[in-house]
Amino acid sequence: MWSRRFLGNLGVSLPTLPLTCSVLRTQPMEGPTQIAVGAPDFSFRKHQDGGFIITQRGKLDAFLTLDHLLLARQYMPQFRAQRSVLNVSLGQPFLRDLALARRWRADSISPFERVRMQDPAANPRLNNDAMNNLMAAWPVFKQARIAQAWAGTIDVTPDSNPVIGPVARIPGLTVATGFSGHGFGTSPAAGHLAADLVSGHTPIIDPSPYRFDRF
Repeated sequence: MWSRRFLGNLGVSLPTLPLTCSVLRTQPMEGPTQIAVGAPDFSFRKHQDGGFIITQRGKLDAFLTLDHLLLARQYMPQFRAQRSVLNVSLGQPFLRDLALARRWRADSISPFERVRMQDPAANPRLNNDAMNNLMAAWPVFKQARIAQAWAGTIDVTPDSNPVIGPVARIPGLTVATGFSGHGFGTSPAAGHLAADLVSGHTPIIDPSPYRFDRF
């Protein structure tokens, strides 16, 4: 999540923007299936404790920051295509982002020390919508009891593909970032590709679609 700000302090521009996804987890229950299911307006998967992880698939909060304004032109095609699934708002996140430095010296306190963990609040409306949509499709979920709700920040690139590769302006630096909400599932392969590039081995896949300089 800090890649854009980290590289910006080194004079390198990486286009990523933050979006916030809300999620909930049910208490253990008998469900319709053990496999992960994705529908247009909900998704769920079985949790190891016997409950289900549920989200409003595709619905995200877009809390505007300065970067949204700076990078607006690059993201306009994506915004037009996904406007219906974004809740765009201007508020406290904008001010909190402005308060964090974009340039700092090596001996000063970095933004990453000031904000050790990003922990946004869940959007109860999105989570309620997810549950209602899910119950309409799978009535068994009417018996569900909510155990936990949370949200997470996603770093999205203009083409929704990650950046995995060297940064030409800084010899020796390789980045793997901008996974656009798919980092957990793709991390084994992404880590393999990054390790191949760093070590000089033949890449596990063609790295060109993920090169840094495509932007």
